[in-house]
Amino acid sequence: MKVLKTHLTKVINELLSEPTVEDVLDHMRRDLREVGVEDFGIFRFTYEGLPLEKWMLGARRPELFAKHVYKGDFYDSPVVRHCGRVVEPFFWYDTPPVDAKDAERFRRAKQEGVPEALVVPVPGPKGAVGVGWFASATNSRAELFKYLFVIETICIAGFYRLKDLVAPPEEPAQGRLSKREREVLRLVAEGMSSEEIADMLHISDRTVDWHVSKAMNRLHAKNRVQAVVLALQKGALTI
Repeated sequence: MKVLKTHLTKVINELLSEPTVEDVLDHMRRDLREVGVEDFGIFRFTYEGLPLEKWMLGARRPELFAKHVYKGDFYDSPVVRHCGRVVEPFFWYDTPPVDAKDAERFRRAKQEGVPEALVVPVPGPKGAVGVGWFASATNSRAELFKYLFVIETICIAGFYRLKDLVAPPEEPAQGRLSKREREVLRLVAEGMSSEEIADMLHISDRTVDWHVSKAMNRLHAKNRVQAVVLALQKGALTI
């Protein structure tokens, strides 16, 4: 666990370097088990009406998703609809149902033992481009919340690597980062807060937030974690 919390850049780089889908999934299983996650799935948003396997980039226990989590049309899932309205992770059972069918889906899942899970939207320039689902081995929200930063990092790095392996990216690399932006992102990747980074670099925390915001804009990232992953993926940041 200490390695995951203090060397997330190493985790990201290793995930982005895995040569096959199975290697990425095996790597994710090992890291996620360290933070209490037993089952997980990574999905990309694609065309409406396609079967689940066309959305799923990889999963442990994929039958769980076909039966409960994304049963039927993927876009008909209340979780997917909710991902279109939020950018921050949320708990699966907190997804607001739109109608009685949604409420019944969650009631039956709980009755049949589907564990609590953290849902991590993967944001893009015009909305969510994918989502990760991470179930607690102990059904504990507290455990999932405790390691939210780690789970979110693994999710986003895994998503981009799996997506590259399944369908190589077509978009060009984004703009280059300034020296200070790279410096700040490196410290963000180590789990440091704006205040901690400000103390280390002898600048104000508002200046740290400004550099992070500039880096996010250059990379078209919606949050700090995504900015770090995209910077490493695109070669704009090296550790």
